[in-house]
Amino acid sequence: MMNMKNQGNLQQLITIIGLILFGTIGRYVLFGMGVQPFPNFEVIMVVTFLAVMLIRSPLALIVPLISMIGSDLLIGNPIFVGDQMNRIVLFTYSGFALIGLISLLNKGRLWGSLGQFRLKSVGLIAGLGIGSVFLYDIWTNMGWWYLMYPHDVTSLVMVYTAGLPFMMYHLIAGVVTFCAIGLPVILYAAKKHDQMQLRPFPLKMIHKIPAVLLVLSLVALSFTGTALKVPQKSEVWVEKSDQTSVRIIISGDGWTLTDNLVAYQGDTAFALLERSAQQNGCSVESTYYAQFDSTLINSINDAVGGTDGKYWQYYVNGKLPDVGADKCIVINGDVLTWSFEVPPS
Repeated sequence: MMNMKNQGNLQQLITIIGLILFGTIGRYVLFGMGVQPFPNFEVIMVVTFLAVMLIRSPLALIVPLISMIGSDLLIGNPIFVGDQMNRIVLFTYSGFALIGLISLLNKGRLWGSLGQFRLKSVGLIAGLGIGSVFLYDIWTNMGWWYLMYPHDVTSLVMVYTAGLPFMMYHLIAGVVTFCAIGLPVILYAAKKHDQMQLRPFPLKMIHKIPAVLLVLSLVALSFTGTALKVPQKSEVWVEKSDQTSVRIIISGDGWTLTDNLVAYQGDTAFALLERSAQQNGCSVESTYYAQFDSTLINSINDAVGGTDGKYWQYYVNGKLPDVGADKCIVINGDVLTWSFEVPPS
């Protein structure tokens, strides 16, 4: 009996080490070496699920945390230090811990449904991958908003809208990894324990309390230990990203100004031009023509329209709009170009 217990403990230790190595090396190879088959393809989520299912104790929750810390160190990501963007690691860590806790609380039911290979098992494991990723992305996107955006509804909606493309890739990764890695491992473990006539990995309710406390501590730390102040709009780091802001290019005679600004709901090409000019110390003069219900740009940075037949013309994503700049709505991801040129015929 003691021999079997010692053998079981050894197997648990091997499982913990194996999953940590798989998660750490897998994330480093995918992210650090850039060999992802598509964006947001990761293996930590399925490692979190397998750790909970295969490890008897609440130590299961340290597997994804150690994997994340180890891979972050290998990749060179800052941990708990630096600016607000770096502090998002607490939300990513607590996000995996939350998913692990949910799996832990439902562990008995999951074993009963996944212990045998059936079409239903494939559907369930795929659903678990989707659900885990969906909840994780909701949590971490809230972290981005909390740490790096003004705390208002407009910014919150913008964060979740900007994150939709990344979430779609992440959902696909969840389905692929849970079906290709998670289900075969679970079926193998269940078969092995059936042969030994053992109940798979029992865990009493009292043993789940440390896991609950760990997760609640990480959640509290994410909110109270990372945000030193509410960010102002001028501090929004995503303005540096072409995917989550509008890239602005202003080209005059012999000079070019480039900028990135986050577009809020209803922002126009004219509004972003004025905002960019103000931030960069440029002058903008314009005239509103009631008969056309449109605003004409007279000059930018002292380059006055009409000089040598040149006027200020704007393009959105390389195309000439058919409305005035004050009527042209732009969204994040657009490229807005202002060019001092002879108008196209």
